Amino acid sequence: MLSAHMNAIEQVLLAQSKIAHNAGHPNLRGGPREWFIRDFLEKHLPSTLEIGQGEIIDVNSKPNPSQGEYRPQVDIVIYRKDIPKVTYSRTDSAYLAEGVMAVIESKSELNSSTLEAACISTKKLKQLECPTPLSGLFTTIFHFDNLVSYLVAYDGPEDMGKVISWINEIVDKYDITSIETLDMIVVFGKGVICRRRSFPPDLLPDVPNNRNWIYINQQDNNLFTLFSHMLTWAGSSAVVVDLSKYIMKNNLDKWKST
Repeated sequence: MLSAHMNAIEQVLLAQSKIAHNAGHPNLRGGPREWFIRDFLEKHLPSTLEIGQGEIIDVNSKPNPSQGEYRPQVDIVIYRKDIPKVTYSRTDSAYLAEGVMAVIESKSELNSSTLEAACISTKKLKQLECPTPLSGLFTTIFHFDNLVSYLVAYDGPEDMGKVISWINEIVDKYDITSIETLDMIVVFGKGVICRRRSFPPDLLPDVPNNRNWIYINQQDNNLFTLFSHMLTWAGSSAVVVDLSKYIMKNNLDKWKST
């Protein structure tokens, strides 16, 4: 039942993207992203999470960085409602890395250029300091190395294996480690690519351990795969996190005792 429900939504999203593609200016083609948020994320994520856009900061982030040190602007941030955030405007915020459950880049088309931009952004995000939550119970839940990163596209190559060849070229070019890359790439109506370490080992097919990526070409079950992967981290959204480093970062050397 669940897969049939997700497949129906996937087909709706694809149809809506075709409507937006008829627009005469690229700036008017942002509809698919909004529909993805409204018709899928807002209706299927737990009420303990919010959806926003902006940047992600950690305890080491500096104000007003120079142009070469700009932080990535993230299309979609999935964030814990119980963690504070910094609000810049009605639509843009800075989110603490400890409260970010996942980030999603939404693209009209997946090609080598859009993939390269997403990989560069993901590397910066995954280098943020994000301490393990304060709970022994968390050890019983599948643990991610850092925040989870998705790329969702409405069109792309017929063969997902071609995308993996792009990834291999990009990670070599920018010296991106296996844990600094995207966790999952979803192309509606085409297929899915997943980083091996992004799934609990017992759920993966038996493939050589030196393979960093697994993929499947398929017309449906792509949104369902994305949703299923979200279930692997949804349970940890209530685990207590340690934010004490923010308190001490700029005040430790100023405190005095009597």
